[in-house]
Amino acid sequence: MRVRHSARITPWWTGVVTWLLLIWVSVAGVAAAQPERVVAIGDIHGAVAQFRRLLETVGLTDSSQRWTGGRTTLVQTGDFMDRGAGVKAVLDLLMRLETEASAAGGRVVVLLGNHETMNLMGNVRDTTRELLASFATPRSTARREEAYEAYLALLADRAAVLGPLASDPLPRTEWMKAHPPGFFEYMDAFGPDGTYGHWLRAKPVVARVGDSILLHGGLHPTKAPTDLAEINARARREIETYDRLRERLIEHGIILPFYTFEETTAAVQRELDAWAVRLTPTGPPAPDAEVTLTSKEREHIELLLAMGDLRTWSLIDEDGPVWFRGFARWDDDEGLPQARSLTERYGVARIVVGHTIPATRLITPRFGNRVFLIDTGMLVGYYTGRPSALEIEGSRVTAVYLDRRETLVDTPQP
Repeated sequence: MRVRHSARITPWWTGVVTWLLLIWVSVAGVAAAQPERVVAIGDIHGAVAQFRRLLETVGLTDSSQRWTGGRTTLVQTGDFMDRGAGVKAVLDLLMRLETEASAAGGRVVVLLGNHETMNLMGNVRDTTRELLASFATPRSTARREEAYEAYLALLADRAAVLGPLASDPLPRTEWMKAHPPGFFEYMDAFGPDGTYGHWLRAKPVVARVGDSILLHGGLHPTKAPTDLAEINARARREIETYDRLRERLIEHGIILPFYTFEETTAAVQRELDAWAVRLTPTGPPAPDAEVTLTSKEREHIELLLAMGDLRTWSLIDEDGPVWFRGFARWDDDEGLPQARSLTERYGVARIVVGHTIPATRLITPRFGNRVFLIDTGMLVGYYTGRPSALEIEGSRVTAVYLDRRETLVDTPQP
């Protein structure tokens, strides 16, 4: 990339300082000095009552949910959203504790899991009506009516372009069921300018805290980059790219601002199908036949094709950092050399992940204590309802439950 410089001459060392600052910024939020105590908590999924009890049990908050953890570092490894009805309360609590911990000399690190990145891209398939209702306002009824009219108008406009490939509008009752009270406010809240969306877009996917790497899914042994900062940089680029593509699709009149991920990709596919028909010759090929497209049409097609690249993104790839399940699925013979290779590559003692609940429903060390699975299913009803935390103090690693503590490791890593 070429950078245009001003004509003013600056000292030679300015560039060196800038370069060093850029390196520091690229790893900020990924690496941190070894704190005296680290507490890692896995998937919450809106189970706010259980989360609050767990925070008290590990001594991070008092009965009023105020930070009492001092200089402890709390890491939440993603998937605090979806499924449960208490997502909003969990978010508000994490946001507040982030500030309170910092003031006390501690730290709260909130990581993105697959459910957070799904919601940032408008994929709300695992939200509940109860959760959406918590975002409803007195204008929710009017907004739903206005949105349905806008939806009908858009489909009528696209039908004139797409012809028989156009989508028939859903009946009003069915559409309203798919867009319940609070839906539009929820989409606003998690958009780029929304309170929660803006906050979440600044969060990393992976963090290195002392001698531990923590993330939601895992690190694929061949696909994960050597530099952890690149994982976060790529995730941020993908979310920013999706936001830009959505804005352009809205400008091109293909989708509406409240379209979900599923609605967006379906609309894009219909447009691509229509262009495929238009650009496919219907008669015998002529030697000099050439389809002439305007610059606007080419821009339109390039936009549609860019949306088709989503499946290659790290945040959607099943081997990406928020989806990978190898740490839980590998058998011992396959996993031990892989885990050893990964910890040696990154120079850490262990990798801590959520995402997959072990068969025991307990925090599970694997591969010579190089991997710890910490998702034990916190949400009552949907899962086992077993809140847990992993506590790391020096070489001692402890599983903490509401009713007991269990030392998992009390010797230095071999």
